Amino acid sequence: MSEDLANDIIRKLEDVVASKALPDHTVELLRVSLSQAQTAKATGHDQEAITIANQALQTAENATGDR
Repeated sequence: MSEDLANDIIRKLEDVVASKALPDHTVELLRVSLSQAQTAKATGHDQEAITIANQALQTAENATGDR
């Protein structure tokens, strides 16, 4: 179950990064988080991947609210 959740959240973060709807500095931070989440997922740390991706998505949400 957490594997599917990790994949779904990472995919959502990939979409946000690709959307270009955020300032460049925010996108760069999200890319770093995306890379960390993907690495955690690849090494079998699904919960860590979920946590990282969720925090990044929250950052993205906060950044769009600041506009």
